[in-house]
Amino acid sequence: MKSFLLVPFFLIVTTCAPFKDSPFSDKVFTDARDLNGVAKTELQNVESDGEIKIALFADSHSNHRDLDEVIDQINQTPAIDFVVNLGDFTDSAYNLEYDRFVDALEGVLKPNFTVIGNHDAIGAGPALFRKIFGPSNYWFETATARFIFFHTANLEDPEGFKPQWLLDAVSESAKNVFIFSHISLVDSERFAPAMFAPLFQNPFVKMSVYGHKHVYELQNSSGTVLLQVPRVQRLQWLVVQITGGNLEITRMPSGEIILTVLKP
Repeated sequence: MKSFLLVPFFLIVTTCAPFKDSPFSDKVFTDARDLNGVAKTELQNVESDGEIKIALFADSHSNHRDLDEVIDQINQTPAIDFVVNLGDFTDSAYNLEYDRFVDALEGVLKPNFTVIGNHDAIGAGPALFRKIFGPSNYWFETATARFIFFHTANLEDPEGFKPQWLLDAVSESAKNVFIFSHISLVDSERFAPAMFAPLFQNPFVKMSVYGHKHVYELQNSSGTVLLQVPRVQRLQWLVVQITGGNLEITRMPSGEIILTVLKP
């Protein structure tokens, strides 16, 4: 019975989009490589106006239409410095899903960075991510801040999950630190409570941003802002503006503004 049910599902998947070799392989049609590295080279004049303005979206999965509309909205938003996708841009990490997402990213007009989600790390997903986006753990700096992008799919890709790398990337910086991941670092279903606790006690760690749970949430841990980005479904995304120690979060598409402060 199970095999009978899989046949129409497979036919639906394979007729929606072309794939190379098989949907489960690490071969893709796109020739895009090291997209996160390319985005670093495209950053220009970040903080030149005393502000950092970031567009955030997460968990697009197969919501292609909503994702395309969100990208259009981001492109129409003035003064965005860069864009961050917080992962789960696929359902099953099929190569055709990676191809489709890269096609969508070509429409983003600003430098954009991607983290790997747990759905993106199934099967050949980690190899596909490395091929297209580069390392799944990476960072870049501006004049006053270090932005760290961390692989949290510890169950799906244990080899790519490197907590010591994150602790080192934070401790080696004397700048304000902002961490982006797919899964919250305080998710007790994934991580032991003590694993990342030292990060939030570090005065330089100002903010941790993540997706995964599909709904908006704003919390605090030892003074560190914890921001959960909602799923793109119903055109949800966020704008985060950092001005000194002040933080302004705009929820889209409603335009609701939430003001908070970063720990000193």
